Amino acid sequence: MENSSSAHKSIRSAGRVSAGTLASRILGLVREQVFAYLFGAGMAADAFVAAFRIPNLLRDMFAEGALSAALIPTLTEKITKEGRSEAYRVAQIFLSFLLSVVTLIVVAGIIFAPDVVELIAGGFGDVPGKLSLTTDLARIMMPFLLLVSIAALVMGILNSLGIFGVPAFAPMMLNLGMIFAGFFICPFFDPPIIGMAIGVILGGLGQLLFQIPTALKQGFRFRLSFDFGDPAFRKIIILMIPMAVGFSATQINVFIVTRIAASLQQGAVAYLNYAFRLMHLPLGMFALAIATVTLPEISRYAALDNRADMARAYMRSLKLGLFLVIPASALLIFGGRAIIAVLFQHGQFDYSDTLGASSALAFYSIGLMAYASVRITVPVFYAFKQTARPITASIFSVAINVFLCYMLKDSLGYKGLALAASISGFVNITILLFMLKARIPELIIRPHLKALVKILFINAVLVGFLLLWDRFLTFGLQDTGLGIRIINLLILLAGAIIIYIALAKLTRIEQLKGLQEIFRRIK
Repeated sequence: MENSSSAHKSIRSAGRVSAGTLASRILGLVREQVFAYLFGAGMAADAFVAAFRIPNLLRDMFAEGALSAALIPTLTEKITKEGRSEAYRVAQIFLSFLLSVVTLIVVAGIIFAPDVVELIAGGFGDVPGKLSLTTDLARIMMPFLLLVSIAALVMGILNSLGIFGVPAFAPMMLNLGMIFAGFFICPFFDPPIIGMAIGVILGGLGQLLFQIPTALKQGFRFRLSFDFGDPAFRKIIILMIPMAVGFSATQINVFIVTRIAASLQQGAVAYLNYAFRLMHLPLGMFALAIATVTLPEISRYAALDNRADMARAYMRSLKLGLFLVIPASALLIFGGRAIIAVLFQHGQFDYSDTLGASSALAFYSIGLMAYASVRITVPVFYAFKQTARPITASIFSVAINVFLCYMLKDSLGYKGLALAASISGFVNITILLFMLKARIPELIIRPHLKALVKILFINAVLVGFLLLWDRFLTFGLQDTGLGIRIINLLILLAGAIIIYIALAKLTRIEQLKGLQEIFRRIK
């Protein structure tokens, strides 16, 4: 039987990560509200989203993506077997590597920004000044990559030590930087969107500085060491290479999708961005939080070759994740208009923009269950240091996504791009589950089917309520004031939460107890 204290510690850690992620996502929504109010879904918004995508996509390779996934298992193993000093020594070598390599990438990105922007958003050339504005914004924001890469290194160190709260709250600083810029920097620039790019740099710097005191308190020192022949460092690089290849495929996919969206109607890039950000609220709060805690825990089991506990920890995490994200998916699909009307329908963002963004949100949210399952499943492979397998699945799903984008863009427009992402997400998780079962024979799904059926049943009832609400209870969103729109949304949220919790209690779903434990144990 799984150790109770280990499960409680995992739940408590997940609670802290969820709390930090919730705070960050809420600030992220405020950031998007400020952005929507100031820039709507027009030329400046499209240009900023496309420009920010360049350093943001590279971040997946050098920061929260390949770096974290390769670094955390290695440092966890070092701490478990050799102690902190050895782990810190390896981290210092990696810090030196990041400063050397990422600085060169940033400089190259600034120099070749016109070519990269032309590649990712060539369709902007049809609108006078849009392509050059995007290039200027991309150049300003490129140093963000270096700042966030070092911040991710610090996050990996702290996570390896079992410290999750501070790293979880650190991303708030990016949102705070952009919110601050919207009110206090943008008015001093022409065009004002330049100020928002400066806010990105301030936010990246804040994300790094926020974590440094905790790292110093734990004994880590920011020293340079260029011992690139160190076996542990080379192991991290070897782990990163297949992940970098996989993330490169993912980034190529995003570039292609952005380029397709840029060739569609004005505002398509912005609609997809608003929807994507909103969809990531539950994904970050629940799936990412659970995955963040799962990686160090399962890495310890992997170091001890304890596959039975690995299987139990994984299924516990997966069931909790599905219990939380499936109702969120239903809410975003059937209540997206009400949510977006409250959050974004102000200033330059009008009702037509609400319809555009909510349509994209609905198609993205179809795949929320798949995205969450992928986030929770991939760390298990990383714990085994088998990075090639999930990357293979990712590359295949990316190919499916690109194919579907071209197939659906003419019939569904930008909505087809969101639907393609959802379908490819289900392809990805299907492949991963087959691979994981082969790697961990102790992973048996059958005993968990009852819990999964219960989760699906109560969500089916929830969908019925949401359909009735949309048909009979919703108020008009086009001509009503903000107060009425808020009342409309509160009715929707209250009804959905009450029904879901009541059904969960009635059917005695075990994940409800886990959720209550999270809230009880957050300190």
